[in-house]
Amino acid sequence: MLDGIMRKAHRNRPLTEAQTKRNRYLSKTRYVVEQSFGTLHRKFRYAGAAYFGLIKVSAQSHLKVMCLNLLKAANRLSVPVCA
Repeated sequence: MLDGIMRKAHRNRPLTEAQTKRNRYLSKTRYVVEQSFGTLHRKFRYAGAAYFGLIKVSAQSHLKVMCLNLLKAANRLSVPVCA
C-alpha cells in the first residue's frame, strides 16, 4: 500500500473487489483514529488551537491528548469520571 487513502466510487464506475477490500482494511485503523479525534473535539473542545506560536500550540495539544489518555484509562478500569 502506497498511501492510506480510501478509494471512492464514481458515477458508472463502482469500486473493484480489491478496492473494496482495501477500503475495509483501512477503515479498521481509521475508525480508531477518528474516534479519538471525535472525543477530543466533543469532550475537550479541541476544534483548533487557542494560542499562537508553535510551543504553546504544541503544549496545548500534548495536554489535551494526555487528558484523553487518562479518560481512556479510567474507562478501561471502569472508574466513575466526573467530567
